[in-house]
Amino acid sequence: MTIGQVTAQTTYSMCYIHTVKSQNDKYFLRTIPFDNIEQTSTGKTIVYNSDSTKLYEVERYFEVSDNRKEVFLSNDGKIIAYVIDREFKWDGVQNKSIEIFNNGISVKQFQLTDLIDCNSDNEDCYLFYKEAIDTVVWENGKRKITFKENASEFEKQLTEKATFLNNDTLYIFTKTSKIIAIDLNTSNLSSTSLAQISVEKFKNIKLFHSQIEKFKPSSLYGLPNLSSGLTFEKGLAKSLEMAIFPEDKKGSNKFKKYFVNIQIIVDKDGNAVLDKIENYNGLPEDKIKTFIASQKFAINSIPPETEKWRFDGWIALMNKSKNEAKQEKQKEIIEEREAYKNRIVADSINGLYIPKNLEECFLELNKLLKPKDIEAIKNLKDRNETILYHHGFGTWLRNNWGLWGGSRLQQYLIKKGLRHPDDMSATILEFYYDWLNGQHEKWKEFEAK
Repeated sequence: MTIGQVTAQTTYSMCYIHTVKSQNDKYFLRTIPFDNIEQTSTGKTIVYNSDSTKLYEVERYFEVSDNRKEVFLSNDGKIIAYVIDREFKWDGVQNKSIEIFNNGISVKQFQLTDLIDCNSDNEDCYLFYKEAIDTVVWENGKRKITFKENASEFEKQLTEKATFLNNDTLYIFTKTSKIIAIDLNTSNLSSTSLAQISVEKFKNIKLFHSQIEKFKPSSLYGLPNLSSGLTFEKGLAKSLEMAIFPEDKKGSNKFKKYFVNIQIIVDKDGNAVLDKIENYNGLPEDKIKTFIASQKFAINSIPPETEKWRFDGWIALMNKSKNEAKQEKQKEIIEEREAYKNRIVADSINGLYIPKNLEECFLELNKLLKPKDIEAIKNLKDRNETILYHHGFGTWLRNNWGLWGGSRLQQYLIKKGLRHPDDMSATILEFYYDWLNGQHEKWKEFEAK
């Protein structure tokens, strides 16, 4: 496991449409998002010729960020190359470092291991050249870079922009101090060392920066009403012959709650499709999908700059019969109690080993984490800096080691005087820092309580 793999998904409060030209200025593309979630490809890209005549579409969005995610267009307008500094997963799909499209169809992908030699267990693996950097600090919200003493001016420039496109050849200066060249028309790849290239050749190449149009989503969260004015929740409840769960009313805890997260994509005609569903209590997903497809939705929350938009919301329903809802709740309580009894003595939950004491936590963390992440924790300034991992990795520990839902580790820590899962995960990480640094007195004292 890499610590970076358990960080939360970012939601943007501002969205961006990017316009990118071909080097000869005869063509350009506009890439438009249909949501405000980092790293999704939900959206559309349109390629035009110079007089704004539309040539074709690609059913995806290319998120662009200087020297992190770059998109390029060939001189005949047919080839799009998308290059990202760090590979990532979205919905279980691994996004490769380079993807090449011909007339909107993906024809070639290169993953990071195809491009550079980098052991992700022991080092931070990325594509773009950053080797001239000595340190990076943030001052007043701005990044301040200190370069290595022997760094040349060109190497410093590569820190800001490591990609060049010239005559339909894409050049990428990489982490491993080599330069990759990809012929966009053939997808052929070659490479050479940085020391062997002519710096002057690249100084004269026109750099590509996208033109940006900003827009603000009308709503970050929440599902749209039906076009009739009925709320999504009321409409779904009626369709499923259920009732809305009375969240804030006294006595609502007597009823079983059916809880579901729904994401839909709505177009400007008011039609919607179900994109994702997280179903926690077994609601009939086929009926939910049918309900969404059969409705017309209000479109006032779709940003005017886009033709579709993703909406995300939580729905809480219950049985229409209060007596039956109470009976369901009683049955659920009995089942949860039984499951809790089993969890707090189990040596594993969902196939994951649960440590039985603090020392076992350290040994398991050493197995779970990659060497580079272990070193990062070990080299923190002091144990208090483990607070940096409270979100992300700390959340993973709380959820997967049963510090919320019950486990033998949770029971062990309760007996040691800890009550809240936040305090439990913080204590584990602080003592793990001590253990990594050969400081054994405090954690052994804790164990002996």
